[in-house]
Parts: sequence; structure tokens; C-alpha cells
Amino acid sequence: MFDKVFISYAKEDYELAEKLYDYLLDNGFNPWLDKKKLLPGQQWDFEIKKGLREANYVILLLSSNSVKKRGYVQREFKLALKYYEEKLEEDIYLIPIKLNKCEVPENLSSFQWTELNEDTSFEIILTSLNIQQNKYLAFQQEQVNKHKTFEIREFSEEFLHKKGRKSLKIETKYFQFTDNENQSLNELNRFIAGLNSSSIIESRSNLLAEEDVDILNHEGVDTWYFDNDISLNFLNSSIISIVENHYTYTGGAHGSGGITGHNFFISPTFSFNIRDLFDYQDHEKVLNFISDFCFQELRKIYNEWLETPIEEIDRQDKSMFWEKSLDSDWENFENFLVSKDSLSIIFGEYQVSSYAFGRHIVDIPLDEFKNLNLKKSLFHKLETKLKE
Repeated sequence: MFDKVFISYAKEDYELAEKLYDYLLDNGFNPWLDKKKLLPGQQWDFEIKKGLREANYVILLLSSNSVKKRGYVQREFKLALKYYEEKLEEDIYLIPIKLNKCEVPENLSSFQWTELNEDTSFEIILTSLNIQQNKYLAFQQEQVNKHKTFEIREFSEEFLHKKGRKSLKIETKYFQFTDNENQSLNELNRFIAGLNSSSIIESRSNLLAEEDVDILNHEGVDTWYFDNDISLNFLNSSIISIVENHYTYTGGAHGSGGITGHNFFISPTFSFNIRDLFDYQDHEKVLNFISDFCFQELRKIYNEWLETPIEEIDRQDKSMFWEKSLDSDWENFENFLVSKDSLSIIFGEYQVSSYAFGRHIVDIPLDEFKNLNLKKSLFHKLETKLKE
């Protein structure tokens, strides 16, 4: 727990990044390195952002290659700085390492960096990670003792099935609450275990229900993959938001995957969807607001991706995305997560644009809803409970 380390590097520095990856793995951490973690056909852009968001720590390998290079490495630096804003000032989160003589970017100058010395630098990094990991664990235990949060255990399962010349490798991760006396947590444990079991059973049908001999004996990709990861997005004494990441690859140019949000009030436990949060009389203006907000955010991502000329941006409207995909309809925004300060709308593959555009999550700050003058509803209860 609290062991996820994202390693950001330029491709020219991969050899050193790989050594660091192996060192951290050997010392009990769970490092993320694109060439080690990305599966065939996965959307690399989305998976890298996901790895960054889920990381407890980020190591930035600074060199004349990464510092001066425009492109994705610079975007990783900016994203890491954005996620740092959610941390406490004294937290060890960003760890810059200078590999050679290069100028440390100004926006990273406030972080303590070290120059590479393979005899000592890896040990220094490990010491820093251990210090922060112990702080996280101590804080979690303190919160457990105060009953403000709940202790969990993480589980993983692996299965391998064969049929014809094809193999199906299934990997799942999920968690369970350890408090067996809390009825709400026991109910959630059964729900989470059910999600995990359902994902395993359904994934097996990809191979075991296949009877086409030509497919089973095709000389293409021999190993198919299914991954499902169930983890906490947000938890306090009243609200839990669970995120389920799933991915399937059975050959071809790319796999398919998605994210599903599951949101609950607890004590007693009941689920809620996004339309439940608002009074029926407010539905139209809430939908219009969510639709417009998501369009503006997705448009920013789209234009950054394509480097759209400014003169074209001024002429854009919702028709730049799939027809009706951003219409004021609850079905377009029903997949969401809850965090302390926002509602996060999840857009899956092909939902608003082509596969290449990828999956995206739009965070809508709760404060943005205040201007709508909403009637009293479950949304206000949610706001109150999130602050507990």
C-alpha cells in the first residue's frame, strides 16, 4: 500500500530508467514505467495519465534530453505539478534526479533534487520513498483509530486458460474492508467481491465460449489479456466512490477498455446516480450546465492533442464531437465518480470521438454548481457529507 512510483523519462534515458525500475521493484515498491506496464493495443496516452494520477510518488529523470524536449515528457512534468497541488506541502511526492548537466526547469526549482550517482542515488531515493510511505501509513492508522476512514486489504488473482493455440491471461485486483462488524462495509465487501467475480466469469467467455476453429488456431496473437482493477476513488465516513478499470485485448490494432464509477452513501448503504442528486425541476438547467462544461473541457483536450490553429478554435461547437454525444441527456453523463471537491464525468472510448481521441475524465468542481441556485436536494447532502 502507498507503493506506486511513476518514473518520467525521455526515451534516450530509458536504460537508466529501467535500472531504477528494477531497483524499486526489488525493494518492495510498485514502479510504473511505460515500456514495462503498457499492454499490446492499450491507449498509451490514457494509461500514462492514469499511471501518473494513481502514483503516490513521481520520479522525474532530468537530463539535457528531457528538459529541452517538447512533447509528452513536458506534459508529464506539468501533470505531476498539478497533482502535487493536492498534497501537503511537507509531503515527498516529486523527486527530481539530474542525470547530467542540465538546467532544472523553473517550475521544479523549489523541489530538492539530487545528481545521479548510481552508487548512492538509488539508496537516497529509496530512503525518501520509505519516509513518505511511513507517513502515509501512520496517518491512515490515525484516521482508522478516529473512525474517520476504514482499513482495507488489497487482493489480486490470476488465471490462465487455453483453448486451441490461444491462451487467455486474466489478472484482477480488488480490495476488501477489514472491519467485519460494520454492516455497511460488509455490504460493500460483498458488492466489490461480486464485481470481481463477475469480471472473471464474463472474461472467460472471450475464449472458452469461442467455437470458431479458424479463430482458435489463427497464427496471430496467441495470448489474449483481460485486466480488471477495482480501487478506491474517494472514502470518508459517509461517502464511498469506487473506480473499476477494465481492459481486454484479443488481437488486432488495439484492445478495448473502460472505466466505471460506483458511488454510495454509507450507514446505511445505498447507491446513487447523477440524476438522483438533483431536484427534478432543476434537471434541465443542470444538464445544460454539465453539457456545456464538458464540451469546453473536452475541446481544450482535443485542440491540445491536434494543435488546432486559433482561428479554427473560434468556430468550434459541439458538432465537432459525435452527434448527440454531448446533448443535454442524462445518458451521456451517467458514468461518474465523486471526489472531495468535484464530480468527475467519465467519457469512454468512442463515446464522443474516434478511438484515437481516447478516454477522458472531466472534473466539475462542486462550487461551479452554486451559480445554478439549485433547490434543496441530495446534492446538498452530498456536499455536506464530503466535508466530514
